[in-house]
Amino acid sequence: MRKFLLILAAAMLVVPAFAQKMTKEEKAAAAKLAYDAAVESINNKTWVLVPEYYTTQSGEFESNSNNDNFLSCEGGDCFSQGYICCDNDKTNIATPTEYDVKIDKKGNVKIRIVVAGRFWRGTYTISMKNNGNMADVTFNPTNGRTRKFTGPIVPLAGASYNKRSNPI
Repeated sequence: MRKFLLILAAAMLVVPAFAQKMTKEEKAAAAKLAYDAAVESINNKTWVLVPEYYTTQSGEFESNSNNDNFLSCEGGDCFSQGYICCDNDKTNIATPTEYDVKIDKKGNVKIRIVVAGRFWRGTYTISMKNNGNMADVTFNPTNGRTRKFTGPIVPLAGASYNKRSNPI
C-alpha cells in the first residue's frame, strides 16, 4: 500500500509538469488571439495597458507589480494614473487631440496619442509587434522627463487595474 501511495504521489507531481507545456503552434495561436483582441480594442478605443516593466530615472529596468499605474482609452477619453505612466500621481483624464493608428504590412501597430488635460500634457508613442499584445510605450510630456514602459494591451473587459475615482 505504501508503494502505491508513493507512486501515486510522484505521478501527481510529474504529470502536471508535462501537461502545462504548450507546443509552438499553441503558443502562436495564443499570441495571435491576444494580438487580434488588442488591435480590435485599439481601433475601438477601449483598451488598458498596465506596465510590466518601466525605465527608472537612472535608466535601469524595473518590474511593476502595482496595477494602480496604467494608461487606458475608454471611448473618447484617455486616462493615465501613476508616475510610471504620466508625470504625476493623479488620475488624469483627457480627450486626445490626436489618436493616430497605423498598421504596417507586417502587422506591426504604431499609435500616436496627443493628450492635454489639466495636469497631464504630452505625446504617447506606442509600438506593438504582430506576435502578441506586448507594447512599448514612450511618453514625452510637455514639461518633465520622458517615461518609457512596456506592458500588454488588453480590452477593457478583460483588464485588471485599479482606477481611482474623481479623475482630473
